[in-house]
Amino acid sequence: MSVKWHAAGFLLSVILLPACSALHAQIRKPGVAGQFYPADPSQLRAEIEGFLKQTSAAALPGDLVGLSVSHAGYPYSGATAAAGFKAAAGKEYDLIVVLAPSHQEYFRGGSIYPGEAYDTPLGNLPIDHDAAVQLARKCDLFKLSMIGHGDKEHSLEVQLPFLQVLFKKCRILPLEIGDCSWDECETMGKALAALLKGRKSLMVASTDLYHGYSYSACKESDAATLAAFTRLDPRSLWTGLHNATYQACGGLPVVVMQVALNQRGACGARVLARTNSNDVTGERGGYVVGYAAVAYYLQEKNMNKITYAPLSIAAQKELMRLAKESIKYYLMHGALPESHSTNPELQERRGVFVTITKDGDLRGCIGMHESDKPLYQLVPDRAVAAAFDDPRFMPLQAEELDRIKIKVSVYLSNVYEATLDDFVMGKHGIILMKGGRGATYLPEVPLEAGWRSKEEEMTSLCRKAGLPPDGWKQGAQIYLYETQVFDESVLQ
Repeated sequence: MSVKWHAAGFLLSVILLPACSALHAQIRKPGVAGQFYPADPSQLRAEIEGFLKQTSAAALPGDLVGLSVSHAGYPYSGATAAAGFKAAAGKEYDLIVVLAPSHQEYFRGGSIYPGEAYDTPLGNLPIDHDAAVQLARKCDLFKLSMIGHGDKEHSLEVQLPFLQVLFKKCRILPLEIGDCSWDECETMGKALAALLKGRKSLMVASTDLYHGYSYSACKESDAATLAAFTRLDPRSLWTGLHNATYQACGGLPVVVMQVALNQRGACGARVLARTNSNDVTGERGGYVVGYAAVAYYLQEKNMNKITYAPLSIAAQKELMRLAKESIKYYLMHGALPESHSTNPELQERRGVFVTITKDGDLRGCIGMHESDKPLYQLVPDRAVAAAFDDPRFMPLQAEELDRIKIKVSVYLSNVYEATLDDFVMGKHGIILMKGGRGATYLPEVPLEAGWRSKEEEMTSLCRKAGLPPDGWKQGAQIYLYETQVFDESVLQ
């Protein structure tokens, strides 16, 4: 590698040299052992095992295929990262791909470490060199290069001891991700998905969240960023990262990972743990960094329709009050209020969408097709997300509060796979998936839009998903669901 620097210390250009046998034999030595984590092997292993013992394994509704975990020093984010890694405990993977941001060197695209292994105090972690070469050949945005893998870079290294404790035999593919346009992220993610096809693999994206001097801003920013992480809409996430709606130093590795995950089929995501450096130290004020662990899993296709009973008027009123109160509370405190309910109907776990309009125009709409949260928690959570996290709109302002209206769509069925022949406009919500892209319309959308044919709705749905207008005609997967819709009129 040849590097040219400006006299003031700015990086001007980097020339990446092709891999050779000397590079392949190289081992990347620990750079931050004794700083970010213990350098003593016994102490390191004991600390990681302690973190893992203190957290419970998440029960996910599908196979774990991805994680995003924090990369600060273990005293700060080790316990949070362990909540993510614990979800992989007891599983076996042929290959573990670690995607991390480069804090020290600027470059575009992805850098694959070309050597034989990454070393930690727990020993060498071998690199799947064949996979590295294949990925570089599949996509010229990935280079076999030392750039980004210097001994001062911690983002990738700190994840490896966790892998060594959990997996006695595993090979890794270490990727440093530099600056990328959306098109570059999409190209890289698709190439990674093609490489992993047929392999039992796990992807791990390394990222912290908010960095700054405001505890309240950290809580607010992290809530928005994690909501974007779990939506699994990588293009929207990329846009939000670049316009500072979201903050994550490893945001682009997460985007690339999400593109690759979506190529595998329908995926879900769940936040397993969340904290920040102020909460860890117990001190308020000063510099604060957000940490979280998110699990990504494959959603099994469901051919069987399951129906739920409609909610009573009393349950609808309670959910609408919770939605309205949560938005007001968030405007004042920058956090979700604690929600409680003794109504057995609201203990159920089903999909929800919350739609907000202002003066009759759409102001935000966000939901979840399935959830492990009961309705009394999910509806206020989605109401706040629709008001403050929809990337199509600026966060709601206090002066707008009197001009908005809230509509809640609670699912009357699960999401199930079907055909276009089964789809009834106005009755079914519909999800279209193709080539890792997807979009949904609630049942009332075609009525509000004035569409008279399925072709009109499907053409619009393809455009929403970023597909050609006729993309629904061949090779698309169709999923249906039904909803019960109510608005603020139930409170009158």
